[in-house]
Amino acid sequence: MSILMYSHFHKSFPFNFESDWMNACYAGGIEPYKWMPPDEHGKYVNIGRPIQEFRHYYSCTSEDNFLRAMGQQATEYFLLENTPSVDFVGCTTYRRYLLLDRNTEKNVAKISMPATQQNAEKFGTQEQKEIALEYLQTADVLTNHSVALPFSVEAQYLQSQPSLYWQMFKEAIHDLFPNYRQHLRWFTHNNIINYETCYIMRRDVFMRYADELFRILENIWKNCSSKDVYPTQQTTSEPFPWRYPGFLGERFMPFFVYANSLKKIQVPLVILE
Repeated sequence: MSILMYSHFHKSFPFNFESDWMNACYAGGIEPYKWMPPDEHGKYVNIGRPIQEFRHYYSCTSEDNFLRAMGQQATEYFLLENTPSVDFVGCTTYRRYLLLDRNTEKNVAKISMPATQQNAEKFGTQEQKEIALEYLQTADVLTNHSVALPFSVEAQYLQSQPSLYWQMFKEAIHDLFPNYRQHLRWFTHNNIINYETCYIMRRDVFMRYADELFRILENIWKNCSSKDVYPTQQTTSEPFPWRYPGFLGERFMPFFVYANSLKKIQVPLVILE
């Protein structure tokens, strides 16, 4: 059985380039002032071209801003359009890792470690690959631990984010996926969620998840005014409102797992900082 996990980078950061199952990637542009690899410390996979399919929705801003707004979603769309021939597909961002360790207390939700090359090389090892495959023998999804919020998932989102995108997000789920309508209460009557969008899934599960996510996002973009597709004016406590695709994706992933009754195994999340 095989795994391939992509880690999305937008700047130089320590990484284990010797891993045979984790790849560092970045969203390189196609316009004159395109993004380049973050550094020359190792090989980065350029995953930027497929996401250009949605560039026209962001015609009001630069390619650089568009790629920043897409973030990890650029990697997820690349993997959807170029799904590797492996049994399990994973995605994360440059500083986040699933803790695949036989010795650490599994109930710890999150662990912080200094962002050194030495620490980065503790991840993506062959032993961790074997542990992940053991977990995935009995699970559809391997992801990080959930947290309990003092209020609902929806209320937590609306504390800091513009309500427009949340409403369009729920409407898109309702209209595009009738089978999910009965589960929409998860957002308003549930306070348990795992954030960070760090996961490994069965290949077929990933393909369905990513396809549904981008159908939702495109529905939002189609129904937004041009100024709302890439908002720059701060109207809430969120300083970068253009990051909404990632924030919505962060909530769709655990909802997708719940609504499809997928078997998940959760482990601690490590953040290098």
